[in-house]
Amino acid sequence: MSGYADDTARSRRLATLRVLHENEGAANESLLLTCLHQLGFRGRHASVEAVAADHAALEAAGLIAVDYYQGRVKTLVLSKRGLAYLARRLDPIPGIEYPDVA
Repeated sequence: MSGYADDTARSRRLATLRVLHENEGAANESLLLTCLHQLGFRGRHASVEAVAADHAALEAAGLIAVDYYQGRVKTLVLSKRGLAYLARRLDPIPGIEYPDVA
């Protein structure tokens, strides 16, 4: 990835965490894609594949859990660690933008 692509991915991952937080801690994949589009993440840097890679990175960092409703609908759930990250109670995690002070 280039510098721009890396920066966009880090920002998109933080935006995903914020969307989950604002949506009472969970959202399905379709809702997340719509929210990210409305937040300005468009084009090849916000493709289904790129967003799926974000989900994998966030899950690997322990910030979210991925669940499947009735085995078909992908749903992301914000973890306690994810809440702590948004509140800046964790150290920065490589590949995920660090939240600004509220």
